Amino acid sequence: MRYFFLFLVIFPFIEIYTLIVIGGSIGALNAMLWIFFSGIIGLYLLRNQGLKTLLDIQSRKSVFEPTADNFLKTIFTPIGGFFLLIPGFITDVIGILVLLPITRIFILGLLFSYLRPIGQVSGTNKNNGDWIEGEYRKDK
Repeated sequence: MRYFFLFLVIFPFIEIYTLIVIGGSIGALNAMLWIFFSGIIGLYLLRNQGLKTLLDIQSRKSVFEPTADNFLKTIFTPIGGFFLLIPGFITDVIGILVLLPITRIFILGLLFSYLRPIGQVSGTNKNNGDWIEGEYRKDK
């Protein structure tokens, strides 16, 4: 989490660099068409699929089965549409990976491996002098 701000600052430059490199190899017009059509697909997924699914869950809570597949499809479809809507090749690849069912499971596994309960420190024991070890004897 400490590198998140640095990532937000550096990521647009990386995205522009890849746009220039890929645009130079496939042509500027093809690169612009790819960005345009991926934005249209992302907008469609956000407007129709993502919001429709979220509204269906809200209106028909008893009909919606909260299985893992339905939950992943509900959450990851708007996220994938959002990444496709952002112009750039890296965000398009991330959006496509989020939308594919096989990679959805892999991404969820990565998220759960990095998420920890609040207050738990990874790999270390959080004893900062709070414990005193010793023996005691009760006098009668």
